[in-house]
Amino acid sequence: MKKLLPLVLIASLFVGCLQVQQKTYTYKLNPDGTGTGSVFYYNIHSTDEDERDVSFKDFGTLVTDYLEGTTLEGENEGWNITNKELFEQDGVLCGKIEFSFGDMGSAKLYRTANCECAPILLLPGSMDETLLEHNGGGVMLGSSEVIEWPADSKEIMFKTEGASDTTGARNLVEHYNAWKKTKK
Repeated sequence: MKKLLPLVLIASLFVGCLQVQQKTYTYKLNPDGTGTGSVFYYNIHSTDEDERDVSFKDFGTLVTDYLEGTTLEGENEGWNITNKELFEQDGVLCGKIEFSFGDMGSAKLYRTANCECAPILLLPGSMDETLLEHNGGGVMLGSSEVIEWPADSKEIMFKTEGASDTTGARNLVEHYNAWKKTKK
């Protein structure tokens, strides 16, 4: 019988009033367990704090702590983050991080040690996000649905939704454009 171990996610990039509407996770796996990955953040926005617009402060935190700082590295030990960027897409602020990892455990990917026979699993209930789509297959495990990829998978992709209701959200594109002008 195959032993199954879950895929554990990096679930958060943002704290406080910063939120993200959707994330797309992509992992490219090598047979030896090393690989590369990326997380695409769509519609990074700010929500009011005690009915006050704190979008300027939130954007500053995003840049100083995450983009230019080492918060992501501290939250994701074992990753060699190779690229971090912010950009505008569809009129909203987006971000992307790219990284490499030396073993599947560093990427929060697990399967039975020294066994290429066990599938790679994602347990959607373990995330603070709603699973929207994936390139795996849905499997019932007891009363829970899990997403399964074959052991020889070379690329794993899944998309989640964090903040489905963006009514009243503060778009950060204006702050991004002003910041970008200072970087020239």
